[in-house]
Amino acid sequence: MSGFPLEPADGLGHDAFTSLVVSLPRAVCVYDDRRRLVLTNPALADLVGYRLDELDHVDLAGLMHPSDAPRWFGLVRDVLATGTAHAGYARIRHRNGNWLWAHGFASTFTSADIRFVVLVWQDRTDEIWDNPRLLDEAEVASLDVVRSRAVIEQAKGALMVVYSISADAAFDLLTWRSQATNTKIRVIAENLVLAFGDEIHTPTSFRDRFDALLLTAHERRSG
Repeated sequence: MSGFPLEPADGLGHDAFTSLVVSLPRAVCVYDDRRRLVLTNPALADLVGYRLDELDHVDLAGLMHPSDAPRWFGLVRDVLATGTAHAGYARIRHRNGNWLWAHGFASTFTSADIRFVVLVWQDRTDEIWDNPRLLDEAEVASLDVVRSRAVIEQAKGALMVVYSISADAAFDLLTWRSQATNTKIRVIAENLVLAFGDEIHTPTSFRDRFDALLLTAHERRSG
C-alpha cells in the first residue's frame, strides 16, 4: 500500500507492525530517533482530507499552525529524550482550508534497539468550540516538557564540567545509564542533579578560581 513507510528505517520494516498501524481507526504517525517521519496510516490521510496515495507528497509539518509547530517538534524531541509520554492540542489545516483542533498523544517504543515516537491524533474541533477550557491541557503539557528539558540540561551541564566532555557526549552518558537501568532519562537527570548538590563539595580554591572566571567572562572572546 502506498505511503508505508515514508522512509526506510532500521527496525521498522515489520509487516505485522505496519499492518497494525494501517488498521488503527485513529490517525497515527511514527517518528524515528532522528525525528524523521517514517510511517503514517489511512486515518491520518482522512483527518487532513487527502487520499492515502496523496499523503506521500504532503508536507505534514506544513499543515500545522506556525504557532503550534515549534512546540510539537520540541515535544517529539523531548519524548525521545525522556521516555515520558506527552499530550496536547494543535491546529492542523484541512485540505479544504479549515483549521482543525487536534489532540495528540505521543509515546515511545523501542524496536531493534531504536527508539520511536508514536503520535496519535484525534479531531476534537467540536469539543474545543463547546468547551475552550480543554485547551488548558496543552498548557500543562508544555510546562511538563519545559521542566523535563530543564533538569536534563542541568544534568548534562554537570557531566560536561566533571568529565570535560561535549553536550552530545553528556547526553549519551545519560542515555546509557537510562538504558542500562531501565530508568527514564528525566529520572536519572533529576536524581543526578539532587545528588550533585548534596554530595559534591567543591574546594574553596576551585570556587575562588571560578569566581574570577565569572567576573572576567565579559572580557573573554570565543573562537
